[in-house]
Formats: sequence, structure tokens, C-alpha cells
Amino acid sequence: MGETFRQTVHLLMGVLGAAVILRLDDRWAFIFVSAALVLQFLVCDAFTRGYDVPVLSRVMDESERTGKVPLKGGIAYAAGALFCLAVFGREYTAVGLVTVGVLDSVATVVGLRFGRHTLVGSKSLEGTVAGAVAAALALSFLIPWWAAAVVAGVAGVIEACFPLDDNVAVQVGACVTLALMAVGTGFF
Repeated sequence: MGETFRQTVHLLMGVLGAAVILRLDDRWAFIFVSAALVLQFLVCDAFTRGYDVPVLSRVMDESERTGKVPLKGGIAYAAGALFCLAVFGREYTAVGLVTVGVLDSVATVVGLRFGRHTLVGSKSLEGTVAGAVAAALALSFLIPWWAAAVVAGVAGVIEACFPLDDNVAVQVGACVTLALMAVGTGFF
């Protein structure tokens, strides 16, 4: 399974996380994201201490990269979502989650299979463009198409160029971009 399974989990975390957050009120959305963060931290701690967690151990074997901190990506996802929720609100957080889930997953899969032109590190032009287009299409269900295109484009640049964890940076970048565009347009 490897990377394709891992990226499918990544995509589902973003899309399903956004769907849940949009269905909850502000308080319950905050509780949901906080609980996800705490639960992932506890499971990460269990794995790093050598415990075998039924079912999760098998999923982790299939979805985590070798030699990486277990659940680091999920913890970063939840931390980024918690920050966006506190600063921007549920609607923006949903946009951030969909953006990082779709963009990063599609960019990685396409980049690994079809990437020929390197941008930064191991990021490819083909993966970045495919990820940004896929994210724009997904976001057009939440925000106007033109805003979806801008958010996805900016997020694509962040995902390709930012040297630290993109699970946080892309979410925050998407929310900041959307907030800057929303001034005076009133779509949120």
C-alpha cells in the first residue's frame, strides 16, 4: 500500500475533518479538534514507548513513513486546525483542511508518478500544479470559484516551498489568504 494509502488517509482527514467541523457549532468544533489532537498525541506516545495498539498498529504500519515520528502528520493537522479554528472560525478552518488534504495528497501522488521538473527539494512542478488544480476544484464547493483558485494557488506555492511542516503551513496560509480576500467581499 505505502504512499498511496498514506495519501488517501491524508485526503480523508482533510475532507472528513472539514465536513465534521461544518456540521458542529463553534464550541463542539473546538472540542472535536482538541480531542483529535489529544487522542493522536496519546497514541503517538503509546507507539514511541513500544506499545502495540490493536488495529491502529496495523494502520500505522501501512500509513507512516519509515523512521518518522508516528502520527506527527496527524498531530500537525489537528494543531493547524485548532489554530485556524481559534483565529478564523469554522468556515475558514474547513477551507484550510480541504486545501491541505486535497492539495498535499494529489501533489504527492502525481509528483511521485509523473514529476519531472523539480521545484524545491523533492517537490515537482507537475505535482504542485495537479495538487493546486484539485484543491481549487474541491474548494469551489465551499467558496466562490475565483477565491478557490487564488487560495489553492497560494497554498500550492506554500506546499512546494515552505521548508517546515506543510500540514500546518498550508492550512494557515489558506485561511490567511481567504481572510485577506474576504475583506470587503462578504462571502463569509
